[in-house]
Amino acid sequence: MGLAPLTFTGISSFSDDFQLILDRSVSIASLPARALEQEQSGLLSRKMAAADLRSAAAELAAAIHALGELSQGGALAATSSSYSVQATASASASPGLYRITNITSLASQAVSRTASGYDDTDTTPVTSGGAALELVLDGVSHTVTLAPEADNLAGLRDAINAGGYGVTATILDSGTGPGRYYLSITANETGARTIELRQTPGDPGSNLLTTVSAGSNAAFELNGIAISSTSNTITGAIEGVTLELKALTEPGQTIDVSVQPSASGVSSALESFTDAYNALVAQLDAQTGEQDGPLLGESFVHDLKAALREITGYRAAGAPSSLFELGISISSDGVMSFDSSVIESLTDSEIPAVFSLLGDGALGLSALEGRITQHSDALSGSISAFIQGLDETDERLTDQINAIYERVSATRLTLVARLQAADTLLAQLEGQKTMLNAAIESLQTVAFGKRSGNG
Repeated sequence: MGLAPLTFTGISSFSDDFQLILDRSVSIASLPARALEQEQSGLLSRKMAAADLRSAAAELAAAIHALGELSQGGALAATSSSYSVQATASASASPGLYRITNITSLASQAVSRTASGYDDTDTTPVTSGGAALELVLDGVSHTVTLAPEADNLAGLRDAINAGGYGVTATILDSGTGPGRYYLSITANETGARTIELRQTPGDPGSNLLTTVSAGSNAAFELNGIAISSTSNTITGAIEGVTLELKALTEPGQTIDVSVQPSASGVSSALESFTDAYNALVAQLDAQTGEQDGPLLGESFVHDLKAALREITGYRAAGAPSSLFELGISISSDGVMSFDSSVIESLTDSEIPAVFSLLGDGALGLSALEGRITQHSDALSGSISAFIQGLDETDERLTDQINAIYERVSATRLTLVARLQAADTLLAQLEGQKTMLNAAIESLQTVAFGKRSGNG
């Protein structure tokens, strides 16, 4: 908490000396608190270093976890033999070959417009004296109510757009002649649907609209199975694979969609692992050796170093048997590097052997993730427990420091009162001395005719 400076205001000639006494006394009394504050500063340095180390360790644990997910679909890629179909694979996909034929229709939006035009957009009524129209979408009725001042084309457009019906209304301008303005209504989503705007609710014969496009569903065959979709983006036909239909197929055309392990997925995961490894090594090196960081001697620092040696030294049966056969290397100063060309040169049939080395989280290299998470876990990790201990110590020191400063503040108030009393007394004595000196000089003048000190 500290103490605010206090200026001693005295009236004697000794007030400056009293200020020095006050400052010196407070400084001496505050020495225990300043020592504890210095200890707090050291705690903060240790806490920041521990937090940085925990973050770096967590990043490496996540990178190792990602290596274990590669064999579960994390390295799969979907490719298509034609631009007419684009495909992407997620981690839930499974390897396989899928054949798409007979794309006879792409999904499109339904569009309708008023059959007749209007002379203007803001005065010609659209309800024939009624207050409401009926918007019917795929047989579902919605009442569109217009206020008297909004009974016009612009008011109808705004009411439809404000209704949240899944369609958008706009006004078209043919440019010339009477009846130049038309209302156009477009479905927001693709797919076949009907759109009606009845001037008399409940009367299909009063429909004001004519169909421009009824909309359409996407239609194709997947491995000989007929599939229809209201969207050109199909997510459920193949588990974990998204298909994007771009164009119709030619008669007899077959489009192959292949989902296979991808070298690029493995390469990306190993690149991330390398970066995370080097970041953790840098954090650990800052605490040991010539650095002598604030975490020097902590057991989790040495344990993490041992875990890194265990990871880089991991060997598996078969080929490849270690990270070094995947393009990983470590320089003399401990920095890891990755040559992606080693992975990129592997064929699709060789990728599963890489998965065997990396494992699935329970077996293989990725099973060593636990050696890192036992320290990096935000809830149960040893570094989190260490930080919590520092926080508790910091709170205890804060209480002790505040208690010391409270005592020093009370002592200072008492000392100020005593110094002020002494200053007042000295000022009185100085006044009496001045009066006495004046009286003596007056007597000398009367007795000897001269002042003391005159020749």
